[in-house]
Amino acid sequence: MGTLIDRRAKDIITRARVARLATVDCYNQPYVIPVVFVFDGAYFFIPLDRKTKTVTPGELRRVKNIEKNAKIALIIDKYTEAWEKLWFIMIMGQAGIIENKDQIALLKEIHKMLITKYPQYKSLGMGESCIKIQPLKVTSWKNAMDTVQHQ
Repeated sequence: MGTLIDRRAKDIITRARVARLATVDCYNQPYVIPVVFVFDGAYFFIPLDRKTKTVTPGELRRVKNIEKNAKIALIIDKYTEAWEKLWFIMIMGQAGIIENKDQIALLKEIHKMLITKYPQYKSLGMGESCIKIQPLKVTSWKNAMDTVQHQ
């Protein structure tokens, strides 16, 4: 699994502040949202935090979609008006929900990583669950010749 994402891509992923998570609902309709995330070198973790929401974490569309169909796509990209600097990394993978009652130690580690990357979580609160993504296929692209990689 670790070989799916090379060192250059890991560096880009580590610096990225936001990604787009794509799931599919039970009617095969895509659902894409911006998310914050951390990467531990093997898995991606997306918090189901305490930001204001109209439903509980278990009722979020992304969670319901993952529970019915664990296949996801995660896009990390950079857009700039200087098109020679455009790039993206697309992670195709399997997602699941980690809940506090099942994996307290892992959630505490994820929370530490999230607070390090996003200091806002010190005061916001992490919530009691998160999305865990196992990468299965990674595609990266940079606007230069010979840089498309399929792994």
